[in-house]
Amino acid sequence: MNFKGIALAVAAMASVNAYAANDVYGTVSEIHLRSGDNGDHDIYVRLDVMKDYSTFESCIIDGGTMTWDLDMSSPVMPQQYQMLQRSYSEKLPVVISGFADVCANGNTNSDKIFELSPWSWDAYLNKPQAN
Repeated sequence: MNFKGIALAVAAMASVNAYAANDVYGTVSEIHLRSGDNGDHDIYVRLDVMKDYSTFESCIIDGGTMTWDLDMSSPVMPQQYQMLQRSYSEKLPVVISGFADVCANGNTNSDKIFELSPWSWDAYLNKPQAN
């Protein structure tokens, strides 16, 4: 393997590890909206976690009850919120990846959404209906 190939492989592995913190699969079980007096607006969710597929950082107190915060300033927040609403209403699974620095302040029971994706929605939406 040449030097460029090795460098590319190392860079690819480093980028995967940089964001390999919480990686959680499940369906949205709760959506919470908060509009505070001091501009402390927030949207956060909880999942019915698919534990066989999910991984949690060691600082997460309870992966089954942890909360996921949306970044209210993110340009993709409306699309993320829409996807979370659909997961909640149609019980469609999503995968949420958190930030790598989630353990920077010690044990926690929440993370911020770094990446949100539908998971196997085609399989759920195209499932044959029982007669």
